[in-house]
Amino acid sequence: MTGEGRGLPKKPGAPGSSSRSPCEAVLLDLDGTLVLSEEVHRLAWQAFFDTWGVHVTDIDYEQHYMGRRPGDVIVGVPGPWTGADAEAVLSTMTAFTLEHAGSVEAVPGAAALVRQLRVKYPVSVITSAGALWAQHLLDKVLGVRHLVDVVITAEDTTTGKPSPEGYLKACTALRARPEHCLAFEDSPSGVRALVAAGVRDIVGVTTTATAADLIRAGARWTVPDLTSASVRSIRAALTARPPEADSNDEETQA
Repeated sequence: MTGEGRGLPKKPGAPGSSSRSPCEAVLLDLDGTLVLSEEVHRLAWQAFFDTWGVHVTDIDYEQHYMGRRPGDVIVGVPGPWTGADAEAVLSTMTAFTLEHAGSVEAVPGAAALVRQLRVKYPVSVITSAGALWAQHLLDKVLGVRHLVDVVITAEDTTTGKPSPEGYLKACTALRARPEHCLAFEDSPSGVRALVAAGVRDIVGVTTTATAADLIRAGARWTVPDLTSASVRSIRAALTARPPEADSNDEETQA
């Protein structure tokens, strides 16, 4: 776990704050949410499947592989790789993804959103990827590493998404209650991790999964990207709703 943001912004509702808000911190997934990197990860997984002579459909990939740590897949998803050295597999896939990192682009509005949110809220990035990959994307692709207070990577958790472990660690580090955090995720497994952690205000970014799948997993809103036009209605809803608002608000698609 790494932290780099200096001087946490004053949380709304704290002594000296001018207004009270239900949001205490912002939790951000990385791949697919802030950057369009799924194609690189899909190619890495395909190389892995080819090595084992396995055909995996797009549906199976989305359900069992996308957004998860390779080490968890090796251990938890039955296949000819069962019993293989998870660390060796992870090392090979990390090298492959870093080799193709130059093709990764930011999700429209991602960097600007991080800058805007960080003015008011502590920010954490929680990813199933390794530290080297996360550092490259946050620094070289997005240019916002210095604004992220806490980064949780694959090395920091025992179990990856859909386990809530990474998100709970981020909340602890930020001294924020999960039920008072705003989160952004692109995969159903990531959304399920947030739900399990107790996060209620979840924005599903439809870069890799459909709005219906994300809402089914537990997202409250869905957006196609992170531009101001996409997230404006979500900001308005958070500002208008008091902290004690009921968690069963109707899901909306922005």
